[in-house]
Amino acid sequence: MRAKFRKNISLILGFLAVSLSVTAQNSIISGTVNDKNGEGIIGALIILENSNFGAVADENGNFSIKNIPPGEYRMEITALGFKKILQRISLSINDESNFDLVLEEATEELNEVVVVQKSKAEKIREQGYAVAVINTIEQKNLPTDVNQLLKASPGVNIREAGGLGSGFTLSLNGLSGNQIRYFIDGVPMENFGSSLTLNNFPANLIERIEVYKGVVPVTLGADALGGAVNIITGYRKKSFLDTSFSQGSFSTQRASLNAQYANRQKGFFAKLSSFYNHSDNNYLMRDIRVFDPELGNLLDTIDVKRFHDDFTSAMVTAEVGIFDKKIADELSVGATIALNRKNFQHPDNNILRPFGRFRSEGDTYIGRLRYGKRLKNMNISAYAQLGKIQERVIDTSQLKFNWAGDFVVREEGDPKGELAERRSLFELTDNIFNGQIGLSYDLAKSHKLTISTTLNTVERAGEDSVDELNRAFRTPSTLNKTIVGASYDILAFSERLKTSVFGKGYWFNGEITTQDFQNDDVFTEASFNNFGYGAALSYYITGSFLLKTSYERAYRVPETFEILGNGTFIRPNPNLNPEESDNFNVGARYSKQIDKFLTSIEGGYFLRNAENFIRFVPIGPIGEFENRIDVESTGVEGGFTVNYDDLIRLSTNVTYQNITDQNRFDE
Repeated sequence: MRAKFRKNISLILGFLAVSLSVTAQNSIISGTVNDKNGEGIIGALIILENSNFGAVADENGNFSIKNIPPGEYRMEITALGFKKILQRISLSINDESNFDLVLEEATEELNEVVVVQKSKAEKIREQGYAVAVINTIEQKNLPTDVNQLLKASPGVNIREAGGLGSGFTLSLNGLSGNQIRYFIDGVPMENFGSSLTLNNFPANLIERIEVYKGVVPVTLGADALGGAVNIITGYRKKSFLDTSFSQGSFSTQRASLNAQYANRQKGFFAKLSSFYNHSDNNYLMRDIRVFDPELGNLLDTIDVKRFHDDFTSAMVTAEVGIFDKKIADELSVGATIALNRKNFQHPDNNILRPFGRFRSEGDTYIGRLRYGKRLKNMNISAYAQLGKIQERVIDTSQLKFNWAGDFVVREEGDPKGELAERRSLFELTDNIFNGQIGLSYDLAKSHKLTISTTLNTVERAGEDSVDELNRAFRTPSTLNKTIVGASYDILAFSERLKTSVFGKGYWFNGEITTQDFQNDDVFTEASFNNFGYGAALSYYITGSFLLKTSYERAYRVPETFEILGNGTFIRPNPNLNPEESDNFNVGARYSKQIDKFLTSIEGGYFLRNAENFIRFVPIGPIGEFENRIDVESTGVEGGFTVNYDDLIRLSTNVTYQNITDQNRFDE
């Protein structure tokens, strides 16, 4: 198993080495166009006279012109409302020049001209996929997390079990939980552990959130059944500092820091991101029955504050790298350390059984490498990350509590803990590796081919230092998942029509060790493969009215804890089959700018026809995941937004869903 684990790591690192060996043959000009206040000038035009080379500055004023032959050039920089700059430059072979340009405002009066440039979010919305884009600029310094932002998106419903740090279920067009995949900058979050979840990430670490419903592009390399959520932290080639702190009820504290130093002349950046969350979660519970902890007799019904539900999480991510170099447009290495500490007041399914010592701990350690390079007609992107995830469940107390906080000590020789029949201190360790190689090639002006290969490997081991009878994962188990996707994109009719046709291949294998009812080891080799396909289409009937539709035959490989269990509450089931679904979307969007008012109306219909649904089947305090039911989900959703001069924004959305179990005799 370890040999396969090392083999997979060597394979993906070999792909990265091949990508890193690709370099451009000609010169590069890059830089920033600013006004006198140091603000980037969006849309500034940079042209090399008497040539076909030029660029348009992005929203931060950054630009880059690549693959320029050696020679003498005159560079012209223009922007609406600013004076033109002319500058002579001389380029040698493989030269790299960087310019910080400052334009002066033009003094002569001009007639009013309205220039409209589409944002990144708007370009994503124009795709045929059913996708919602949430910009976080308005929430940058508010004490909110990703879950709170997602609640404002049509078709998204989030149910939380309690206060800060509690479990939650995200539903997207009727499919929920593990059927939805989560990403940070296109990197999958699966197997990241309890320390890195959506309700931990604060808004000011995020630039935007992309929510793909039902149909997911191949660039994410996802085996998502119901959709995907991609958190974009943003890649800016300039220095910045953003920090926030909030204090709330129940001793709730939330802090975050997002800082970066960037040197455009040297093409170097260093970035630090971190957050800290804590809450005592000691909110009031009403009409709670109190039992004698020794005899079990009902004593009283009281109002009481929760006394063992506090939660703490923290993360620090550091990253350094280079940009706009001959070897890479971006090459960076980074590391993440995160922790999670949570006390449990009671089991999820029994509020009458309070705890006073039962708790869990989680630690995450991840190192990553990221690479990106744009050549003449080809774009290369790659990432690889290696990590160790440790989760501990601590049930070692001999005390038995009631809701009044009273307790008794169990008799000598009684092996019970607060939750389980035997006291336990179980530590689960996942060694993870995942990576992706992505290539996109412009076959012609309006034709593009994209290929993506994603690998995900988990080796799970466990040890119980208190319960000697718990043999779960003493022999490690290994799971390997590979997803290969390809898409062909076409633009037609002056880019009014956008079409994408794609296919995905899914390969899974695992070497699994479980225990039977006699606590003997049972070895299982699991494997399966599937092929999915789909298409997405959008068409502008007018400049303001967009029609779009998409379809995917989607598959989802079971999660690690669904197949292997977690050694405590979830039993393993190595015979699980992948989930599959036919996902269909059709929708329309109307957007119109009238004076200072920008109005947007969108709506759509969706259908999800899922088979081999994986569901948790509880047996007392434990249970296992099984393929139990087929589910059909249909519905409509819509949203309305009006924005006045970027000062006032009003938005609302509505969703209707009809979710039915297709098994007539399901218990």
